[in-house]
Amino acid sequence: MKKIHWDEGLSIGDPGLDGEHRQLISLLNRLIDLIDEAPDAEQVHRILDELEQLATAHSRHEEMLSATAGEDFKEEQRREHSDFLSAIIEARSQLRSDDLGGALIDVTESLVKLLINHIIDQDLDLAPLLAEREVKNHSLAEFLVLKFQKLSFVRGLEMLVVISLLPMLIFAGMIMYQSWQEAVGAGDVAQLASFSQGVGNLAHELQKERGLSAGLLTSDDPAFKAALKLQRSRSDRELEIFRVNQEAQKQEGRLAQIGNLATKVAVRMEALERYRNQVDQRSLSSQDSFEGFTGLIAELIGLTNQIAIISRRQGAYELFQANNILIQFAEMGGRERAVVSAALGRGAFTRQEYRQLVSLVSEQESLERQFYSFLSDEQRVQLRSHYAVDEVTSYRRLSDYALEHGSGDGVVSIDSFTWFKVATQRINLISEFQQQLINQLLDEMGRQRSLSTITFMATVFGGGAMVLLIGFVALQLARSIRLPILSLTDGMRALTADDKSYRIPFAKRKDELGDMVQAYETFRRKLIRTDMLTMGEQLGPLAVSRHVLALKRSTAEGEEYKRLASIDSLTGVINRREFMKRAKMEVARRLRHQGELSVMLLDVDYFKQVNDNHGHPAGDRVLKFVAQAIVSALREEDILGRIGGEEFAVLLPSTDEPSAGATAERVRSAIENLRIQVGETEIMVTISIGISGFAAGDVSIEPAMVRADRALYQAKEQGRNRVCTQPVPELMLV
Repeated sequence: MKKIHWDEGLSIGDPGLDGEHRQLISLLNRLIDLIDEAPDAEQVHRILDELEQLATAHSRHEEMLSATAGEDFKEEQRREHSDFLSAIIEARSQLRSDDLGGALIDVTESLVKLLINHIIDQDLDLAPLLAEREVKNHSLAEFLVLKFQKLSFVRGLEMLVVISLLPMLIFAGMIMYQSWQEAVGAGDVAQLASFSQGVGNLAHELQKERGLSAGLLTSDDPAFKAALKLQRSRSDRELEIFRVNQEAQKQEGRLAQIGNLATKVAVRMEALERYRNQVDQRSLSSQDSFEGFTGLIAELIGLTNQIAIISRRQGAYELFQANNILIQFAEMGGRERAVVSAALGRGAFTRQEYRQLVSLVSEQESLERQFYSFLSDEQRVQLRSHYAVDEVTSYRRLSDYALEHGSGDGVVSIDSFTWFKVATQRINLISEFQQQLINQLLDEMGRQRSLSTITFMATVFGGGAMVLLIGFVALQLARSIRLPILSLTDGMRALTADDKSYRIPFAKRKDELGDMVQAYETFRRKLIRTDMLTMGEQLGPLAVSRHVLALKRSTAEGEEYKRLASIDSLTGVINRREFMKRAKMEVARRLRHQGELSVMLLDVDYFKQVNDNHGHPAGDRVLKFVAQAIVSALREEDILGRIGGEEFAVLLPSTDEPSAGATAERVRSAIENLRIQVGETEIMVTISIGISGFAAGDVSIEPAMVRADRALYQAKEQGRNRVCTQPVPELMLV
């Protein structure tokens, strides 16, 4: 009987478990060795005791390692362990002294089947669990690979598509966020600029009202009164606009701080009505009137300072700072207008008024220099062009006159209302340039907001379209990978179910998947070819031993036949004497019934080299395995005998030459596929076969054997490992 040899494909990656599996197989091989010898019951029971002890320890070891497995897996594992141990216990009761050899074959066959099936079906599933435990002590990359293996292949491909698109999505999101921030920032700057423009307009109107109020309090010119009435209506209109904008600012979350500051300024503006009543009743000095209006205007200018500070967060600080300086510049001009109007209305400057005039002129010069530093070259050219008009020349002439004649309580004879109009025209020019700056800023912010909106929308739609396109292509690529793999899975499942008809329609692919499909197709065709060329089912190793044992029992007693030298003690088949005896019986039967009879002579190729290279014990082992392989390829009624050292003969009753040729080819193929383990060496041999049929004129087996021997010689001459037939001459056929 052929022993079980350990295959590294059965390794599960744990040295302890793999070693125990090897020990279990080694004990079973010891039982197999006893089958071909005269079995001793005591030896068999001793081996079974060792097998039971090792199986018990092995079961505990496996169950400990599989503690983290699923409950279904552990339950099936416990059941198989219990079945194997029960089979060992039952084996003791099955061993009978009257038929120890046959019982040992049954027991060994059952234990081998249970062990091999358990290792293949159960223990190999432990390998992933042990690998996962091992990976926990290794690199992060190995850990991630193991975790990803738990995903389905389709889910893994979907994740790969998402991960490949993720950088693009992040980049698109960053662009969209930046565009949105720029659009919001441009909108905030535009809102701040509009609000700042309203604050400047209100300050400008109050500046004019302040100057007219000072002129009314110091002059009897009725023009001041009429102009003041009209100016108050303008101031009220701008004040109402300011209050509406102030309420709107409070609703904006990002700019609520400006709204809150504006609310405080609006509350302080309630003092304006009190100042007006006092001016109308002339219960207020021109200086007090000046200071009261100046305080209100200072509140507005302070608000523009806060707007400039907040604008830093929006990236427009320099423009707002220039606007703020321009409002202060206009305010200094407005103060100058009020101070000079009061002095001209009175006809002379007080010392305090003159000092104020000198200070205001100096501050205007300083603010003008600061303002120029914030302007671009183009804006400076625009300002000079805007400022080079007759109104500014008239203002400078009158301002210089006031500075020259107003010192030392000097008398000035300029009409105060004329001065007011000239100074107002100059301040109006400043205000107009301020409006130009604000409009330029609004235009620029509108352009930036439109550009940011376009970028945002282009990113949304363009990026979205690109993501959809790439996603679609990636999914189709994933599908082109998934379908062949699913087909390969179905094909392999079909092969395991002995269905060789499943074909995979991806063999023309020129990539790794195509190679896999081609390998499957090659394997499928090889299985079909093997099935077609193999006639009938071959008996397994244990069945071969059963056949040999049955042959021994076909006589009265195996030991008696050994004594009579009718069975070859090495191979277990009949010897030459018994073969010739049976051949004589078959010839007689053939002559009586006119049936078919064929004979085969078989000779092991290069057998002398086996003895020379590996020794005679190895040669004996080869002959033993060759005999078993021949038996496994023959029918039950066929007769095999060893007629020489490495030469065998076979009688094939009821078999014509073509059928004999098919049987011989089956025998030759079986020998060719033998792998005989001798120590650490694996030996392979071939066999040459000669065939001949029984002729009509033959009265004994010798003529047929002579023709078969010629055919055997022919097979040797043609290169060995082949079957040759010596035809029966036509005239000799019945």
